[in-house]
Amino acid sequence: MQSGFHAFYALPVTGLSGLNNIWLNKFIFEGAIVGLGLGMVLQVRVSLWYHYELVHILSKMFIGAFIGAILGIICFSIGELLQVWLVLPVLSRIASWTLLGLLLVGTTELFHSRSGFLRPRIISGGIGGTIGGGIFEFLLLYQMTGPDHLLGLILVGISISLFIGITENRATSFALRVVSGKQEGQIFLLDQNRFTLGYGSQNDFILKGYAEVCDLHASILKKGKEVIIENADEGGEVLVNYRLVDQQSMKKGDVIKIGTALLQYYEI
Repeated sequence: MQSGFHAFYALPVTGLSGLNNIWLNKFIFEGAIVGLGLGMVLQVRVSLWYHYELVHILSKMFIGAFIGAILGIICFSIGELLQVWLVLPVLSRIASWTLLGLLLVGTTELFHSRSGFLRPRIISGGIGGTIGGGIFEFLLLYQMTGPDHLLGLILVGISISLFIGITENRATSFALRVVSGKQEGQIFLLDQNRFTLGYGSQNDFILKGYAEVCDLHASILKKGKEVIIENADEGGEVLVNYRLVDQQSMKKGDVIKIGTALLQYYEI
């Protein structure tokens, strides 16, 4: 076992003569930092889209940061193991970035379990990680990564986020806008296959400050090109264009009434 560790530390990490064994530990540390930042951003953005309260956002931020840091350590440790198996250092590091992108998006989707775009989102994270890792290696080759590789790390993070965002834009073509009351002006993106609306904190869209809204008041389902709203509580009413419905396919411009809250359905 000791000889294995000696062989591990004797491996070259990059083609640059100025780097040594310190880079191994630093590499894992940088992976943890990027994982922490991206994990936090990916978790929090969903809460911001759905206008959750600050406590909910902060809890998501903490969970995302913790999971992201752990994934960063795991992915970049795997990258070092690949070097033990005589994989080129450049390829092993790019593999670490790719794996980090895949796992970060995958764990985010676990918290976003009703998403209908699981595979494309995870793949987009992997593509972003691969391209970001390639950019990082290019900057590293010409010693342009900035102090403590800060520029390179930022560009990797931007690359992963960018490709996830491109996938999100393709998946999200519908939204609800609140047009009355306390939450007027808020927009809820319909980027899942199923959504719930009500005043309960477990809902995707939380309507607070409105009368006659049930804990779980209505559900929105995406079936192919149709977006359907249905009543989820016998004690509540759902109106589409001021007509009482149990289930109704929505069209652009429809006005939805949930309790005293008015929302408008539109296409992006």
